[in-house]
Amino acid sequence: MADSDSDNSWVLAELESDGQEKIDDDDFCILGVERNTKLNADVESTAVADAEDSLFFQPLQSNSDTELEANADASSEESLQEVEVPIPTSWKYRTKRGLEYYSEFPKQIKLNKKVNIEDVVREHALHFLPAKALCRFKTVSRGWDQWISTPFFAHRQSSCFKNVSGLFYQEPGCKPSFISFHDDAYGMPDPSLDFLPERVNIRSSCNGLVCCQSIGDDVYYICNPATQQWKMLPRPAMYHGDEAAIVLVFEPRALNFNESYELVCAVTVPDSQTIQFEIYSSRSSSWRLSETICCEQYCHGLDGIGFYMKDVVYWKTSSGVILAFHLRSEEYGVLPLPLNAGENGALTVMNGELCYILPEKQGYECNIYIYGNLDMSLNTVINLTSDDVGTILGVCRAFPSVNDDILILMLGRKVIAYHVREQKAELICTSEVAPWINCLPYVNNLVEVKDPLIGQFA
Repeated sequence: MADSDSDNSWVLAELESDGQEKIDDDDFCILGVERNTKLNADVESTAVADAEDSLFFQPLQSNSDTELEANADASSEESLQEVEVPIPTSWKYRTKRGLEYYSEFPKQIKLNKKVNIEDVVREHALHFLPAKALCRFKTVSRGWDQWISTPFFAHRQSSCFKNVSGLFYQEPGCKPSFISFHDDAYGMPDPSLDFLPERVNIRSSCNGLVCCQSIGDDVYYICNPATQQWKMLPRPAMYHGDEAAIVLVFEPRALNFNESYELVCAVTVPDSQTIQFEIYSSRSSSWRLSETICCEQYCHGLDGIGFYMKDVVYWKTSSGVILAFHLRSEEYGVLPLPLNAGENGALTVMNGELCYILPEKQGYECNIYIYGNLDMSLNTVINLTSDDVGTILGVCRAFPSVNDDILILMLGRKVIAYHVREQKAELICTSEVAPWINCLPYVNNLVEVKDPLIGQFA
Protein backbone atom coordinates (compact mmCIF):
# COMPACT_ATOMS: atom_id res chain seq x y z
CA MET A 1 0.00 0.00 0.00
CA ALA A 2 1.22 3.44 -0.85
CA ASP A 3 2.27 5.78 1.96
CA SER A 4 0.51 8.95 0.87
CA ASP A 5 -3.15 9.69 0.37
CA SER A 6 -2.36 10.96 -3.10
CA ASP A 7 -1.64 7.39 -4.14
CA ASN A 8 -5.06 6.20 -3.06
CA SER A 9 -8.50 7.10 -4.43
CA TRP A 10 -11.59 6.72 -2.33
CA VAL A 11 -15.10 6.13 -3.61
CA LEU A 12 -18.43 5.79 -1.89
CA ALA A 13 -20.25 2.72 -3.17
CA GLU A 14 -23.96 2.11 -2.82
CA LEU A 15 -24.54 -1.57 -2.07
CA GLU A 16 -27.34 -3.42 -3.80
CA SER A 17 -27.82 -7.21 -3.58
CA ASP A 18 -29.89 -9.34 -5.94
CA GLY A 19 -31.38 -11.33 -3.05
CA GLN A 20 -32.13 -8.36 -0.72
CA GLU A 21 -34.16 -5.22 -0.79
CA LYS A 22 -32.45 -2.12 -2.10
CA ILE A 23 -30.40 -0.33 0.57
CA ASP A 24 -31.26 3.28 1.31
CA ASP A 25 -29.22 6.04 -0.27
CA ASP A 26 -27.62 6.81 3.09
CA ASP A 27 -26.14 3.33 3.49
CA PHE A 28 -22.65 3.44 2.09
CA CYS A 29 -19.30 1.80 2.46
CA ILE A 30 -15.88 3.24 1.76
CA LEU A 31 -13.69 1.57 -0.79
CA GLY A 32 -10.01 2.33 -0.85
CA VAL A 33 -8.44 1.48 -4.20
CA GLU A 34 -4.69 1.19 -4.46
CA ARG A 35 -3.77 2.43 -7.90
CA ASN A 36 -1.78 0.35 -10.33
CA THR A 37 0.88 2.65 -11.73
CA LYS A 38 0.82 0.78 -15.03
CA LEU A 39 -2.67 2.10 -15.75
CA ASN A 40 -3.17 5.55 -17.13
CA ALA A 41 -5.53 8.02 -15.51
CA ASP A 42 -8.41 7.40 -17.87
CA VAL A 43 -8.35 3.64 -17.38
CA GLU A 44 -8.12 4.05 -13.59
CA SER A 45 -11.24 6.17 -13.36
CA THR A 46 -13.42 4.19 -15.76
CA ALA A 47 -12.36 0.53 -15.35
CA VAL A 48 -11.98 -0.06 -11.63
CA ALA A 49 -13.45 -3.54 -11.85
CA ASP A 50 -11.16 -4.58 -14.68
CA ALA A 51 -7.90 -3.30 -13.24
CA GLU A 52 -5.74 -5.43 -10.99
CA ASP A 53 -6.45 -3.47 -7.81
CA SER A 54 -6.14 -4.18 -4.11
CA LEU A 55 -9.44 -3.40 -2.38
CA PHE A 56 -9.76 -2.38 1.23
CA PHE A 57 -13.19 -2.58 2.80
CA GLN A 58 -14.49 -1.04 6.01
CA PRO A 59 -18.28 -0.89 6.60
CA LEU A 60 -19.73 2.14 8.36
CA GLN A 61 -22.22 1.44 11.12
CA SER A 62 -23.89 4.87 11.10
CA ASN A 63 -26.01 6.59 8.51
CA SER A 64 -25.71 10.19 9.74
CA ASP A 65 -23.46 12.65 7.94
CA THR A 66 -21.67 13.61 11.17
CA GLU A 67 -20.79 10.06 12.13
CA LEU A 68 -19.82 9.34 8.54
CA GLU A 69 -17.26 12.15 8.52
CA ALA A 70 -15.99 11.17 11.97
CA ASN A 71 -15.49 7.57 11.00
CA ALA A 72 -13.81 8.59 7.78
CA ASP A 73 -11.35 10.86 9.63
CA ALA A 74 -10.67 8.26 12.31
CA SER A 75 -9.90 5.53 9.85
CA SER A 76 -6.22 5.18 9.10
CA GLU A 77 -4.02 2.84 7.18
CA GLU A 78 -3.40 0.77 10.33
CA SER A 79 -7.13 0.31 11.02
CA LEU A 80 -7.99 -0.82 7.54
CA GLN A 81 -8.01 -4.56 6.99
CA GLU A 82 -6.87 -5.87 3.63
CA VAL A 83 -9.67 -8.04 2.21
CA GLU A 84 -10.24 -9.28 -1.33
CA VAL A 85 -13.78 -8.18 -2.12
CA PRO A 86 -15.40 -9.09 -5.45
CA ILE A 87 -17.11 -6.15 -7.09
CA PRO A 88 -20.72 -6.99 -8.01
CA THR A 89 -21.85 -5.60 -11.31
CA SER A 90 -24.86 -4.02 -9.56
CA TRP A 91 -22.69 -1.62 -7.47
CA LYS A 92 -23.02 2.00 -8.47
CA TYR A 93 -19.80 3.96 -8.07
CA ARG A 94 -19.96 7.56 -6.95
CA THR A 95 -16.90 9.66 -7.59
CA LYS A 96 -16.08 13.28 -8.05
CA ARG A 97 -17.11 13.06 -11.71
CA GLY A 98 -20.74 12.28 -10.82
CA LEU A 99 -23.21 9.77 -12.15
CA GLU A 100 -23.56 11.59 -15.46
CA TYR A 101 -20.07 10.50 -16.47
CA TYR A 102 -20.87 6.81 -16.02
CA SER A 103 -24.22 7.04 -17.79
CA GLU A 104 -22.47 7.79 -21.08
CA PHE A 105 -22.12 5.00 -23.67
CA PRO A 106 -18.67 3.34 -23.35
CA LYS A 107 -16.21 4.86 -25.79
CA GLN A 108 -14.55 1.53 -26.54
CA ILE A 109 -17.85 0.16 -27.96
CA LYS A 110 -19.02 1.48 -31.28
CA LEU A 111 -22.66 2.51 -31.17
CA ASN A 112 -24.50 2.30 -34.47
CA LYS A 113 -27.42 4.65 -33.96
CA LYS A 114 -28.78 3.85 -37.42
CA VAL A 115 -29.69 0.24 -36.50
CA ASN A 116 -33.40 -0.23 -35.81
CA ILE A 117 -35.29 -3.07 -34.19
CA GLU A 118 -36.45 -4.40 -37.57
CA ASP A 119 -32.88 -5.09 -38.66
CA VAL A 120 -32.01 -6.73 -35.34
CA VAL A 121 -34.99 -9.10 -35.55
CA ARG A 122 -34.26 -9.96 -39.16
CA GLU A 123 -30.59 -10.73 -38.57
CA HIS A 124 -30.69 -12.38 -35.14
CA ALA A 125 -34.17 -13.79 -34.43
CA LEU A 126 -36.00 -14.89 -37.57
CA HIS A 127 -34.00 -18.08 -38.14
CA PHE A 128 -35.18 -19.47 -34.78
CA LEU A 129 -38.83 -19.46 -35.90
CA PRO A 130 -40.78 -22.30 -37.60
CA ALA A 131 -41.56 -22.27 -41.30
CA LYS A 132 -45.24 -21.32 -40.98
CA ALA A 133 -44.45 -18.24 -38.89
CA LEU A 134 -41.78 -17.22 -41.40
CA CYS A 135 -44.31 -17.38 -44.23
CA ARG A 136 -46.38 -14.77 -42.40
CA PHE A 137 -43.32 -12.60 -41.78
CA LYS A 138 -42.74 -12.43 -45.53
CA THR A 139 -45.62 -9.96 -45.69
CA VAL A 140 -43.84 -7.45 -43.43
CA SER A 141 -41.90 -5.89 -46.29
CA ARG A 142 -40.32 -6.68 -49.62
CA GLY A 143 -36.92 -6.81 -47.93
CA TRP A 144 -38.07 -9.43 -45.44
CA ASP A 145 -39.67 -11.45 -48.22
CA GLN A 146 -36.43 -11.48 -50.21
CA TRP A 147 -34.34 -12.30 -47.13
CA ILE A 148 -36.51 -15.22 -45.98
CA SER A 149 -36.62 -16.60 -49.54
CA THR A 150 -32.84 -16.85 -49.92
CA PRO A 151 -31.19 -20.31 -49.83
CA PHE A 152 -28.73 -19.06 -47.22
CA PHE A 153 -31.55 -18.17 -44.81
CA ALA A 154 -33.20 -21.57 -45.40
CA HIS A 155 -29.90 -23.26 -44.54
CA ARG A 156 -29.46 -21.15 -41.41
CA GLN A 157 -33.04 -21.72 -40.22
CA SER A 158 -32.88 -25.48 -40.75
CA SER A 159 -29.72 -25.71 -38.64
CA CYS A 160 -31.15 -23.57 -35.80
CA PHE A 161 -34.79 -24.65 -35.51
CA LYS A 162 -35.02 -28.34 -34.54
CA ASN A 163 -38.11 -28.55 -32.34
CA VAL A 164 -40.53 -31.37 -33.09
CA SER A 165 -43.55 -29.62 -34.63
CA GLY A 166 -45.95 -32.52 -35.03
CA LEU A 167 -46.49 -36.14 -36.04
CA PHE A 168 -47.18 -37.58 -39.48
CA TYR A 169 -49.30 -40.71 -39.49
CA GLN A 170 -51.18 -42.77 -42.05
CA GLU A 171 -53.96 -45.28 -41.63
CA PRO A 172 -54.12 -48.25 -44.05
CA GLY A 173 -55.64 -47.26 -47.38
CA CYS A 174 -55.83 -43.56 -46.46
CA LYS A 175 -53.82 -40.46 -47.26
CA PRO A 176 -51.22 -39.17 -44.81
CA SER A 177 -52.38 -36.92 -41.98
CA PHE A 178 -50.60 -34.55 -39.63
CA ILE A 179 -51.01 -33.85 -35.91
CA SER A 180 -49.79 -30.30 -35.32
CA PHE A 181 -48.43 -29.51 -31.87
CA HIS A 182 -49.50 -25.87 -32.42
CA ASP A 183 -51.82 -24.99 -35.30
CA ASP A 184 -50.83 -21.33 -35.48
CA ALA A 185 -47.09 -22.00 -35.45
CA TYR A 186 -46.67 -25.48 -36.95
CA GLY A 187 -49.56 -25.85 -39.38
CA MET A 188 -49.12 -27.71 -42.67
CA PRO A 189 -50.38 -26.35 -46.04
CA ASP A 190 -51.09 -29.83 -47.44
CA PRO A 191 -50.79 -32.60 -44.81
CA SER A 192 -52.10 -35.24 -47.23
CA LEU A 193 -49.07 -34.60 -49.51
CA ASP A 194 -51.28 -34.18 -52.60
CA PHE A 195 -48.57 -32.04 -54.19
CA LEU A 196 -46.69 -35.27 -55.01
CA PRO A 197 -47.44 -36.79 -58.45
CA GLU A 198 -49.00 -39.99 -57.05
CA ARG A 199 -50.39 -41.61 -53.91
CA VAL A 200 -47.67 -42.53 -51.44
CA ASN A 201 -46.98 -44.12 -48.07
CA ILE A 202 -44.86 -42.14 -45.63
CA ARG A 203 -41.82 -44.19 -44.57
CA SER A 204 -39.33 -41.99 -42.70
CA SER A 205 -38.58 -38.42 -41.62
CA CYS A 206 -35.51 -36.55 -40.43
CA ASN A 207 -35.01 -32.85 -39.56
CA GLY A 208 -37.65 -31.46 -41.90
CA LEU A 209 -37.38 -33.96 -44.76
CA VAL A 210 -39.89 -36.76 -45.33
CA CYS A 211 -39.34 -39.95 -47.36
CA CYS A 212 -42.38 -41.41 -49.12
CA GLN A 213 -42.77 -44.56 -51.21
CA SER A 214 -45.23 -45.01 -54.03
CA ILE A 215 -47.96 -47.56 -53.38
CA GLY A 216 -47.03 -50.97 -54.79
CA ASP A 217 -43.78 -49.78 -56.37
CA ASP A 218 -40.16 -49.00 -55.51
CA VAL A 219 -40.35 -45.29 -56.32
CA TYR A 220 -39.15 -43.05 -53.50
CA TYR A 221 -39.82 -39.33 -53.01
CA ILE A 222 -37.95 -36.94 -50.74
CA CYS A 223 -40.00 -33.86 -49.87
CA ASN A 224 -40.41 -30.98 -47.45
CA PRO A 225 -44.14 -30.70 -46.68
CA ALA A 226 -43.74 -27.15 -45.33
CA THR A 227 -42.37 -25.79 -48.63
CA GLN A 228 -43.89 -28.51 -50.88
CA GLN A 229 -40.54 -29.10 -52.59
CA TRP A 230 -39.95 -32.68 -53.66
CA LYS A 231 -37.64 -34.92 -55.65
CA MET A 232 -38.14 -38.38 -57.12
CA LEU A 233 -35.21 -40.75 -56.57
CA PRO A 234 -33.99 -43.21 -59.21
CA ARG A 235 -35.08 -46.81 -58.79
CA PRO A 236 -32.87 -48.96 -56.54
CA ALA A 237 -31.06 -52.02 -57.89
CA MET A 238 -32.75 -54.42 -55.44
CA TYR A 239 -36.45 -55.00 -55.00
CA HIS A 240 -37.52 -53.36 -51.75
CA GLY A 241 -41.28 -53.70 -51.55
CA ASP A 242 -43.19 -52.62 -48.47
CA GLU A 243 -41.11 -54.73 -46.08
CA ALA A 244 -37.80 -52.89 -46.45
CA ALA A 245 -36.71 -51.07 -43.29
CA ILE A 246 -35.96 -47.47 -44.26
CA VAL A 247 -34.19 -44.63 -42.45
CA LEU A 248 -33.77 -41.14 -43.89
CA VAL A 249 -30.54 -39.48 -42.71
CA PHE A 250 -30.21 -35.69 -42.79
CA GLU A 251 -28.17 -33.71 -40.28
CA PRO A 252 -28.01 -29.95 -40.98
CA ARG A 253 -25.07 -28.05 -39.54
CA ALA A 254 -24.54 -24.30 -39.50
CA LEU A 255 -21.06 -24.42 -41.08
CA ASN A 256 -21.77 -27.21 -43.56
CA PHE A 257 -23.05 -25.48 -46.70
CA ASN A 258 -22.75 -28.59 -48.86
CA GLU A 259 -25.53 -30.46 -47.11
CA SER A 260 -26.64 -33.87 -48.30
CA TYR A 261 -29.03 -36.58 -47.23
CA GLU A 262 -28.93 -40.35 -47.44
CA LEU A 263 -31.60 -43.03 -47.54
CA VAL A 264 -30.57 -46.31 -45.89
CA CYS A 265 -32.64 -49.39 -46.74
CA ALA A 266 -32.20 -52.73 -44.99
CA VAL A 267 -33.61 -55.33 -47.38
CA THR A 268 -34.26 -58.93 -46.36
CA VAL A 269 -33.37 -61.38 -49.16
CA PRO A 270 -36.14 -64.06 -49.15
CA ASP A 271 -34.11 -67.01 -50.46
CA SER A 272 -31.05 -66.67 -48.23
CA GLN A 273 -32.70 -65.00 -45.21
CA THR A 274 -29.89 -62.46 -45.11
CA ILE A 275 -30.08 -58.68 -44.82
CA GLN A 276 -28.37 -56.41 -47.33
CA PHE A 277 -28.01 -52.64 -47.17
CA GLU A 278 -28.69 -50.39 -50.15
CA ILE A 279 -27.90 -46.70 -49.71
CA TYR A 280 -28.92 -43.66 -51.73
CA SER A 281 -26.73 -40.53 -51.52
CA SER A 282 -27.84 -37.11 -52.70
CA ARG A 283 -24.21 -36.21 -53.42
CA SER A 284 -23.99 -38.73 -56.25
CA SER A 285 -27.75 -38.98 -56.95
CA SER A 286 -27.36 -42.75 -57.12
CA TRP A 287 -27.75 -45.97 -55.13
CA ARG A 288 -24.93 -48.20 -53.96
CA LEU A 289 -25.12 -51.72 -52.56
CA SER A 290 -23.00 -52.20 -49.46
CA GLU A 291 -20.67 -55.19 -49.34
CA THR A 292 -21.78 -55.83 -45.77
CA ILE A 293 -24.25 -58.70 -45.41
CA CYS A 294 -25.97 -59.49 -42.11
CA CYS A 295 -26.41 -63.24 -41.63
CA GLU A 296 -27.66 -63.13 -38.04
CA GLN A 297 -30.86 -65.15 -37.84
CA TYR A 298 -32.21 -63.21 -34.86
CA CYS A 299 -32.04 -59.91 -36.79
CA HIS A 300 -35.06 -60.69 -38.95
CA GLY A 301 -38.38 -58.96 -38.51
CA LEU A 302 -37.03 -55.40 -38.68
CA ASP A 303 -39.24 -52.57 -37.53
CA GLY A 304 -40.10 -50.40 -40.53
CA ILE A 305 -39.29 -47.21 -38.61
CA GLY A 306 -35.62 -46.90 -37.69
CA PHE A 307 -33.65 -44.30 -35.78
CA TYR A 308 -30.51 -42.35 -36.69
CA MET A 309 -27.89 -40.92 -34.34
CA LYS A 310 -24.21 -40.02 -34.84
CA ASP A 311 -23.55 -41.82 -38.16
CA VAL A 312 -25.34 -44.98 -36.97
CA VAL A 313 -28.75 -46.29 -38.03
CA TYR A 314 -30.73 -48.47 -35.61
CA TRP A 315 -33.69 -50.81 -36.13
CA LYS A 316 -35.70 -52.73 -33.57
CA THR A 317 -36.37 -56.37 -34.39
CA SER A 318 -39.15 -58.75 -33.44
CA SER A 319 -36.60 -61.09 -31.84
CA GLY A 320 -35.67 -58.66 -29.06
CA VAL A 321 -32.43 -57.12 -30.39
CA ILE A 322 -31.36 -53.89 -32.10
CA LEU A 323 -29.60 -54.03 -35.46
CA ALA A 324 -27.08 -51.19 -35.85
CA PHE A 325 -25.44 -50.14 -39.12
CA HIS A 326 -22.56 -47.62 -39.28
CA LEU A 327 -22.81 -45.41 -42.37
CA ARG A 328 -19.11 -44.59 -42.72
CA SER A 329 -17.49 -47.96 -42.03
CA GLU A 330 -20.55 -49.87 -43.34
CA GLU A 331 -20.33 -52.43 -40.55
CA TYR A 332 -23.22 -53.81 -38.55
CA GLY A 333 -23.62 -54.75 -34.90
CA VAL A 334 -26.25 -56.14 -32.57
CA LEU A 335 -27.44 -54.59 -29.29
CA PRO A 336 -29.90 -56.11 -26.82
CA LEU A 337 -33.36 -54.74 -26.17
CA PRO A 338 -34.83 -54.75 -22.65
CA LEU A 339 -36.43 -58.07 -21.78
CA ASN A 340 -39.89 -56.55 -21.44
CA ALA A 341 -39.62 -54.40 -24.59
CA GLY A 342 -42.87 -54.23 -26.49
CA GLU A 343 -44.34 -52.59 -29.55
CA ASN A 344 -45.06 -49.33 -27.73
CA GLY A 345 -41.45 -48.42 -26.94
CA ALA A 346 -39.17 -46.26 -29.07
CA LEU A 347 -35.49 -45.59 -29.60
CA THR A 348 -34.45 -42.02 -28.92
CA VAL A 349 -31.48 -39.95 -27.77
CA MET A 350 -30.93 -38.53 -24.29
CA ASN A 351 -27.79 -36.71 -23.17
CA GLY A 352 -26.12 -37.69 -26.43
CA GLU A 353 -26.64 -41.44 -25.88
CA LEU A 354 -28.95 -44.00 -27.41
CA CYS A 355 -31.87 -44.84 -25.12
CA TYR A 356 -34.99 -46.95 -25.23
CA ILE A 357 -38.17 -45.38 -23.85
CA LEU A 358 -40.92 -47.72 -22.70
CA PRO A 359 -44.13 -46.34 -21.15
CA GLU A 360 -46.32 -48.73 -19.18
CA LYS A 361 -49.75 -48.02 -17.82
CA GLN A 362 -50.26 -48.74 -14.11
CA GLY A 363 -53.92 -48.22 -13.28
CA TYR A 364 -54.65 -44.56 -13.98
CA GLU A 365 -50.96 -43.68 -13.92
CA CYS A 366 -48.06 -44.25 -16.29
CA ASN A 367 -44.45 -45.22 -15.61
CA ILE A 368 -41.81 -44.28 -18.18
CA TYR A 369 -38.86 -46.67 -18.13
CA ILE A 370 -35.66 -45.29 -19.66
CA TYR A 371 -33.02 -47.84 -20.65
CA GLY A 372 -29.51 -46.95 -21.77
CA ASN A 373 -25.87 -47.97 -22.16
CA LEU A 374 -24.69 -50.75 -24.47
CA ASP A 375 -26.49 -53.40 -22.44
CA MET A 376 -29.75 -51.39 -22.37
CA SER A 377 -29.93 -51.54 -18.61
CA LEU A 378 -32.55 -49.56 -16.69
CA ASN A 379 -31.37 -46.02 -15.98
CA THR A 380 -34.38 -44.28 -14.48
CA VAL A 381 -38.13 -44.47 -14.03
CA ILE A 382 -40.43 -41.46 -14.42
CA ASN A 383 -43.84 -41.67 -12.78
CA LEU A 384 -46.68 -39.66 -14.33
CA THR A 385 -49.74 -39.38 -12.13
CA SER A 386 -53.21 -38.10 -12.87
CA ASP A 387 -52.14 -34.78 -11.36
CA ASP A 388 -49.50 -34.46 -14.09
CA VAL A 389 -51.40 -35.57 -17.19
CA GLY A 390 -54.96 -36.23 -16.06
CA THR A 391 -56.75 -39.55 -16.38
CA ILE A 392 -55.01 -41.97 -18.73
CA LEU A 393 -57.35 -44.12 -20.82
CA GLY A 394 -55.92 -46.33 -23.53
CA VAL A 395 -52.49 -47.46 -24.70
CA CYS A 396 -49.30 -45.60 -23.74
CA ARG A 397 -46.78 -45.14 -26.57
CA ALA A 398 -43.42 -43.44 -27.06
CA PHE A 399 -42.11 -41.81 -30.23
CA PRO A 400 -38.59 -40.99 -31.43
CA SER A 401 -37.52 -37.44 -30.70
CA VAL A 402 -34.82 -35.14 -32.07
CA ASN A 403 -34.51 -33.22 -28.79
CA ASP A 404 -32.66 -35.08 -26.03
CA ASP A 405 -34.44 -33.08 -23.31
CA ILE A 406 -38.03 -33.76 -24.44
CA LEU A 407 -39.86 -37.08 -24.65
CA ILE A 408 -42.86 -37.36 -26.98
CA LEU A 409 -45.53 -39.70 -25.59
CA MET A 410 -49.07 -40.64 -26.51
CA LEU A 411 -51.07 -41.56 -23.43
CA GLY A 412 -54.41 -42.74 -24.70
CA ARG A 413 -55.68 -39.85 -26.85
CA LYS A 414 -53.32 -37.31 -25.28
CA VAL A 415 -50.03 -36.32 -26.90
CA ILE A 416 -47.65 -35.36 -24.10
CA ALA A 417 -44.27 -33.63 -24.18
CA TYR A 418 -42.29 -34.47 -21.05
CA HIS A 419 -39.42 -32.07 -20.24
CA VAL A 420 -36.79 -34.21 -18.54
CA ARG A 421 -34.72 -31.47 -16.90
CA GLU A 422 -37.73 -29.55 -15.61
CA GLN A 423 -39.59 -32.77 -14.74
CA LYS A 424 -42.71 -31.26 -16.24
CA ALA A 425 -45.38 -32.81 -18.48
CA GLU A 426 -47.08 -30.63 -21.08
CA LEU A 427 -50.28 -31.54 -22.92
CA ILE A 428 -49.71 -30.79 -26.61
CA CYS A 429 -52.94 -31.94 -28.20
CA THR A 430 -55.45 -34.77 -28.38
CA SER A 431 -55.73 -37.24 -31.23
CA GLU A 432 -57.89 -40.10 -32.48
CA VAL A 433 -54.93 -42.06 -33.88
CA ALA A 434 -55.26 -45.80 -33.38
CA PRO A 435 -52.55 -47.37 -31.19
CA TRP A 436 -51.23 -49.58 -34.00
CA ILE A 437 -50.62 -46.66 -36.40
CA ASN A 438 -47.00 -45.58 -36.80
CA CYS A 439 -46.26 -41.90 -36.25
CA LEU A 440 -43.24 -39.97 -37.52
CA PRO A 441 -41.95 -36.81 -35.80
CA TYR A 442 -41.59 -33.81 -38.10
CA VAL A 443 -39.63 -30.55 -37.79
CA ASN A 444 -41.26 -27.51 -39.42
CA ASN A 445 -38.33 -25.86 -41.20
CA LEU A 446 -37.33 -24.46 -44.58
CA VAL A 447 -34.74 -27.05 -45.58
CA GLU A 448 -34.49 -27.31 -49.34
CA VAL A 449 -34.54 -30.63 -51.16
CA LYS A 450 -31.97 -29.26 -53.57
CA ASP A 451 -28.55 -28.08 -52.44
CA PRO A 452 -29.17 -24.66 -50.81
CA LEU A 453 -26.13 -22.80 -52.12
CA ILE A 454 -25.22 -24.42 -55.43
CA GLY A 455 -28.80 -24.40 -56.69
CA GLN A 456 -28.59 -27.77 -58.43
CA PHE A 457 -30.80 -30.69 -57.46
CA ALA A 458 -28.93 -33.01 -55.10
